Amino acid sequence: MSKVDQSVEASQQVVTPRRRGKWTAQQRRRIVADSRVAGALVQDVARRHGVRPSLLSAWRRQDPAKRVVKPVKFAAVKLSTAPADGSIEIDLHTGCVRVRGIVDGAMLREVLASTR
Repeated sequence: MSKVDQSVEASQQVVTPRRRGKWTAQQRRRIVADSRVAGALVQDVARRHGVRPSLLSAWRRQDPAKRVVKPVKFAAVKLSTAPADGSIEIDLHTGCVRVRGIVDGAMLREVLASTR
C-alpha cells in the first residue's frame, strides 16, 4: 500500500457521516425535553443525539410548551393627591410605555389597559 492509499484510508475512518433527514415529532420533543433539564447544555445534548446545535435551538424556540403565556397581574393603584405634572414609565418584556404630563387616575387606567 502506498502512502497516498494509507492517508485516504485513515481519513475515511475519521470522517463519520452526519445524519441528515427528518426527525419525528416524538424524537424532537424528546431531544428538546433533554435540553431543558437543569444544567444541560444545548451543545452537549445536540452532540449526544447527532443534531446540530442550531437546529436544536430552533426546535426549542418552536416548542409549544414554552409558548404558554402566563397572565400578568397588576397591583391596585390608589392616588391620594391631586394630579400633578410627572411621568409614568412601565417596562414590559415587549417594550416600554412612557406617559409624560398630567398623570391622574383616569390616565393611569388607560395606560394599564393599553398594555394588556
